[in-house]
Amino acid sequence: MSLKVPHLKMSKSYEDPRSRIMLDDSPDDIHAKLKVALTDSLGRITYDPVGRPGVSNLLTLMACMDESQRSEEQIAMESERLSMRVFKEEVANTIIKGIAGIKAKYDYFMDDDQTQHLRDVVAAGNEKARRQAEETMVR
Repeated sequence: MSLKVPHLKMSKSYEDPRSRIMLDDSPDDIHAKLKVALTDSLGRITYDPVGRPGVSNLLTLMACMDESQRSEEQIAMESERLSMRVFKEEVANTIIKGIAGIKAKYDYFMDDDQTQHLRDVVAAGNEKARRQAEETMVR
């Protein structure tokens, strides 16, 4: 869900880039986005999607990326006494660690040499599809 409007999906079409985590975000960008993520002023970390959508959203993000596969409720209980600032830092660190492998592959394929390779693969696929379509149309 969006970091700025918790009841909306995280979307790259939303106007505020701080509302989403992108694969090309640096760790500093992710920390900055989570630092300003919409939460509330209650003193404890609790999972309540209806009453506390912003905090619950962060718990869900953390649960999705958590290597231990803890639930939102488990993370909330373990984080209950943390300040919101410290909790957001933990969420950021968990997300950074969770997307590290995907980000490495993304960075690899976005490298100039690999981008040309991907273009070549797409062009070859297009040519093969065109030939097959022509054969089908001849029949």
